[in-house]
Parts: sequence; structure tokens; C-alpha cells
Amino acid sequence: MRVANYDRVEPAAPVVLPVRLTQTCARRSAAVWLALGVPAVLAVVIASFTLVGAALSAPGARAVLAQHPALGLEVLTAVAFWLYLLGLPFRRLLHSATASRSVEIGSDTVKVGECGYLRRQTWSAPLSSYVGLAHHLRASLSGTRHELILVHPERAKSVLVSIADTLPESELQRVAALLGQKVIPSSELYRVTARWRRLSETLVVRT
Repeated sequence: MRVANYDRVEPAAPVVLPVRLTQTCARRSAAVWLALGVPAVLAVVIASFTLVGAALSAPGARAVLAQHPALGLEVLTAVAFWLYLLGLPFRRLLHSATASRSVEIGSDTVKVGECGYLRRQTWSAPLSSYVGLAHHLRASLSGTRHELILVHPERAKSVLVSIADTLPESELQRVAALLGQKVIPSSELYRVTARWRRLSETLVVRT
């Protein structure tokens, strides 16, 4: 799960190593959206199937489908795509309502455990494989937040280590020194990811 999806980090920032961080999403807001949205989506789905069923049950429609079976496949494909569009945001909301991540940072290893809706994953990476600590300013509908992200060449292995309303330079330097990382610009979050993607594509082509 992307680091941006986590809204809380406890403790707020690492103080000493080893440290264990617990990260969670905004579960209450996700649950509210699910409670409000599920009945509305079910109503739309039921109405859509009722209309499609009524249209296909007409003698003229059945005759057209008998002559052109491909039209039936097109209708089924359109319905399936419509259901996918409706279900995708709710799948994400359900995952946000149940997702959590534990991060253990030691003197030489980062261990991460993630769990959520029908998903459980653990992985680890050497602390030396990270390229630096980035101060990222993220704007959302709920406001602006300051993030400290331990950046890895593989985007999925980048780790959120702190969230705050404000972040003085002294705190950035303190956490970077604690983790043995250099401070890198937030733009490196995207440059490192792009370089890693190009390298991966090159390796795939060569193999």
C-alpha cells in the first residue's frame, strides 16, 4: 500500500533505534463513506439490472440478439465494466478501513508487516539500500501535512517514518542522523522511482 494512504504514525517520529512504528489509515472516515455509499451503489446496480433485464426480455430485443449474438457480449462487457467502476473505489475504502502497517527500524535492517482486507505481507530490506530521507509536503482535502519518507529505489519499499503539522529543519536533521541517512529533496521520490523503473525495464528486455 502506498505511503500516502497512511494517516497516523505512532510514535510520531523515531527517537532511538531500534524503533517500532505503527501506521494506520483514517478508518472512521472510510467507514462513514462505506456506510453512505454502499446503499446508493446497490440501488444503482439493482436499477441498472432491472432496466437491462426489461430491455432484453422484449421480443424485438431477443430477435436482434438471435441475429447478432455479438451484441449480447457487448452488453455483458459494458455491464461488467460498469460494475468494476463502481466496485473499485469501495474496494479501496474497505482496504483503508482495515489496513495497518508495522515498521521496525534497526541499526541495519528495515522490517515491514502489512495487513488489510484479504491481504497480509511481510518484507525486509537493508537500511543501507535506502538512498536518503526526504521531507515531503502533501496537500489533501483535509489540509497539508509534513512527511518524512525513507526513500528506497523500489517505490513499494519506501517507508513513512513521521507525519506532522509542522517540521522544523532541526527535526529533519535529527531523524536523518539517527537513521544514518542523508537528506534528499522530495523530488528524488519521483526521480529515484523513474530510474528504478527504467532499470527494471532494461533488465526485462535483456533477459
